[in-house]
Amino acid sequence: MHTERFEEYLETILYLIRKNQGPAKTKQISEELNVSPPSVTEMIKKLNSSGLVEYTPYQGVELTEKGTDQAVRIKRKHQVLETFLADVLDFDRKEAHKEACELEHAVSDAVLERLYEFLGSPEYCPDGNPINIDKNNIRREEKFIPLDEMEEGSSGKVTRVTLPRETKERLTSLGILTGEDIEVKRKQKQGCISVIAVGSEIALGRDIAKKIFITPKTKSL
Repeated sequence: MHTERFEEYLETILYLIRKNQGPAKTKQISEELNVSPPSVTEMIKKLNSSGLVEYTPYQGVELTEKGTDQAVRIKRKHQVLETFLADVLDFDRKEAHKEACELEHAVSDAVLERLYEFLGSPEYCPDGNPINIDKNNIRREEKFIPLDEMEEGSSGKVTRVTLPRETKERLTSLGILTGEDIEVKRKQKQGCISVIAVGSEIALGRDIAKKIFITPKTKSL
């Protein structure tokens, strides 16, 4: 249980550092883990004495090199498990995330790597985030959303596609590929989404659209 709590905190701190592009705030950690601020302070002291984090008053918490290694390791476990649950067992994203949180502390590194190979060594998890985070650049985080969450009339640039190779090749032939602009024409009640790509209107099912990630264009004032 002690190790599990350490891992939960390290993963949360990593998430917040990437989100903030800077140190994780103790208040944010408290809110993310739904624990009291005094409990967070106590755990930060333990993590600090273990050489996993550094805390600077009024600035926040940073991961040490040792802490980064462990945080990236547990985050990768979570993402591989989440990919397996979503892509193989057909859990939706929220359920896959919840179950992965429970399983990540129990799966050995050896089993995890076999599972990763079984999945075909994917680059991204169902949320579109890279599975293999660069430990030397942990603050790098792209801002994107799934195509199925975009509003009618909105547009953006295709950031990544987390679909099987055959499906990606078919989408590429239609003009839906990384770096290209895309616009949401209309969203049907049954889940179908019509988009404009390279001047043509294309209808996509929601199961496809939720695995196409878009960096939205900012609206000019």
